[in-house]
Amino acid sequence: MIRNQEKGKRLKSVIFSELPIHDSLWSITTGRNGNIYVGVCCELTGGQSVFIVQYNPVEKKTNYLLEVSSALGEPGDNGRAPYSKIHYCLLPSSDGKLYAATHASGPPINHRIWRPWHTWDDPKRMHSGFHIFSFDPKTEELTDFGVMSRNEGSRAAALAERRGLIYGITWPRDHFYIFDIKKRRYRDLGRIGDINAQAVWIDSEENGYTADDLGYIIKYDANQDRLIHLNLRVPKSPDCPSEARSVYDVVPSPDGKSVYGTVWNLERIPFAERLFKYDFKKNKIYDLGPGYGKDKLDHLGGLIFGDDGYLYYAASKRDEKRRVPYRMYLFRMNIETLKKEEIAPFDDGDYHSEYISKATKDFAGNLYFADTNNRPERIYIYTPKGSGKDFTPKWPIVRSWG
Repeated sequence: MIRNQEKGKRLKSVIFSELPIHDSLWSITTGRNGNIYVGVCCELTGGQSVFIVQYNPVEKKTNYLLEVSSALGEPGDNGRAPYSKIHYCLLPSSDGKLYAATHASGPPINHRIWRPWHTWDDPKRMHSGFHIFSFDPKTEELTDFGVMSRNEGSRAAALAERRGLIYGITWPRDHFYIFDIKKRRYRDLGRIGDINAQAVWIDSEENGYTADDLGYIIKYDANQDRLIHLNLRVPKSPDCPSEARSVYDVVPSPDGKSVYGTVWNLERIPFAERLFKYDFKKNKIYDLGPGYGKDKLDHLGGLIFGDDGYLYYAASKRDEKRRVPYRMYLFRMNIETLKKEEIAPFDDGDYHSEYISKATKDFAGNLYFADTNNRPERIYIYTPKGSGKDFTPKWPIVRSWG
């Protein structure tokens, strides 16, 4: 379902009406063919599988491609915690395939809740462990590389395509892993904290990065084949008393020399209130302040650079009348002057979003934002001035991480 903009204030949306009980979108990316791919997840209803859904921005058509649990031999009615999510682990490659790692948090069928810590040794209800697989949207061929870590899911991942590696973080044990695609070899490099970062990213040499739960950057040096804790820390919000913090969303700068991200304040989840820049060459973090400076704590997500060079993102504003007491608004920032300006609410006339997770863009520069906490789920679309017409293929277009 597509809704049109109204006076520049109402965003378009694509509603996944064929999945009426699915309630969250965590992964969104752009494939080599220019189509948008989304992991449509279900966390609140037992025994449900994540679906990979394709949206064609030229034809404006939606295609429900893959029910993941059944395709991996783990149907949702088997009594175990299902493959209910792909969580920041949907990774596009230049050959047109999508690589993905599965995740879990939805309960088994006929259960209202599930926690891995309570069922770790339960052979009937415990999650089997996360799979890594590839899927070709053109041929619909799926290659399952198998279970990587028993009982766990994968919360964030990145594709180092030239090296043939996938970097990721497990949940709930918070271990950093590497998967060699050609050798089909999984390696666990050990625990990095207590609470998972929500992002893994790479630099131009395809070294891997994430953050621990004190905000220190952790680098996987691919040439040395080891993890390095850098003496470098993402900024702390002055409104959060503890030192606990990590990273929520990270996007590459247009020149590829740095990344821009949001700080995840662990003591006040789900707020990711602060923006930062990380310069790879200088190995330096820059504190870019809050999302817009009005509310003390905002949720910031959906970071994406437009073709106009602006950094676009979603930021919350308090609204105590809501079930989740805030609404999301689209902002942009000039990365040279750091000026931030509000553009529009994430409101398609049917629903005003209360949480935006991640974002991507298509060949023509249209921006896509993944909604969460709604039924049925949807993506919001915004077209910056001067974009939206030329769908000439270009690659890479956004990023190779979730």
